[in-house]
Amino acid sequence: MFIYDGHMFFGTQSGMQIYSLKVATVPKYVGNFWHATSCDPVVISDGFAYITLRGGTRCGSNVNRLDVLKLSDDYVDNELLASYPLHGPYGLGIDDQTLFVCDGDAGLKVYDVEDKLHIDDHKIASFSNINTFDVIPFNDYLFMIGDDGFYQYDYSDLQNIHQISFIPVVKDN
Repeated sequence: MFIYDGHMFFGTQSGMQIYSLKVATVPKYVGNFWHATSCDPVVISDGFAYITLRGGTRCGSNVNRLDVLKLSDDYVDNELLASYPLHGPYGLGIDDQTLFVCDGDAGLKVYDVEDKLHIDDHKIASFSNINTFDVIPFNDYLFMIGDDGFYQYDYSDLQNIHQISFIPVVKDN
């Protein structure tokens, strides 16, 4: 779920659902964007939605990609602008024009998304040594959970993104 411009955006197995929060205690259905059945987190920034679709799981299909949508002013007629192949995406986060994508065992990928039609040509960094699940970017710090623990990165200098802490998680066997 992502809150943006007085609306709630839900990533679901069949698409992105949009609800108005004009009356916060009674969300009102506004629109959707249907896609192949898959697991589907969503983030919104500057009138664009970024959706990762993960297949090969309980969520169905074998689609693994990032979809970029241009949101209409009324959130009803949203347009798919581009799709980019990924390995096995999970969560994602956005801070202005910087998109962080957890691509499962392919690691964390960081993109400049200013050019929506060529995002894959603008990868800022990639950290392939981590099986990643979810991220939260906040004030130049990225909080990320991987299969082995909790990571924190400093991305105040996008040309020098670096890990600043790690808390290991021990798995029960």
